[in-house]
Amino acid sequence: MTRLYRCYPRIPGARKGRPGHWSYVPSPQLHGRWDNADLYDSWYFSRSAVGAIAESFYNKQRWIPEVFLTPAGDARALAVFEFDNDLPLLDLDDWAVLSDLEVRPSQVVVQDLSTTQELARRIFVRSGSDHAGISWWSSQLPSENSVLLWGADGQPPGGLRLVGIEPLSVEHPAVIDAAARLFRVLG
Repeated sequence: MTRLYRCYPRIPGARKGRPGHWSYVPSPQLHGRWDNADLYDSWYFSRSAVGAIAESFYNKQRWIPEVFLTPAGDARALAVFEFDNDLPLLDLDDWAVLSDLEVRPSQVVVQDLSTTQELARRIFVRSGSDHAGISWWSSQLPSENSVLLWGADGQPPGGLRLVGIEPLSVEHPAVIDAAARLFRVLG
């Protein structure tokens, strides 16, 4: 069983699969680094709360309280999941996997959608039925791991179970840790 984390703009009372609910993914997905909307839904996570926060808010230099609010004034949230699936994740931080794919580490971390989306397409076509998704190192905090689970029809991936929702704020311990590790001004 793997613990996974995802930040999202929570709207209290939002219905399943709708904006503001943890289960919402926009459609079509085109702008994420591993998106291939014609093949799968992209469900992005981190293996740590700090990693999810770093990936979600890295582009803000100063983390003031308003950063952690939705436009309607609701607290953004950290969803915590347990993932238990018979299929493994393909680890793009494993040299043997990269060698087998004939991929260099720079092709995994590069911020070029044509490169990463094509790599994800190749992986999914080649072994999507053998893997639940992929994992790689975070481009914001390389010591943290990010995860993409393949999904379909807007439904959460099989084996994914929500275990908690935590409101985010400048007082949240993982926010404080992520801010320190990213050298962000907090407050």
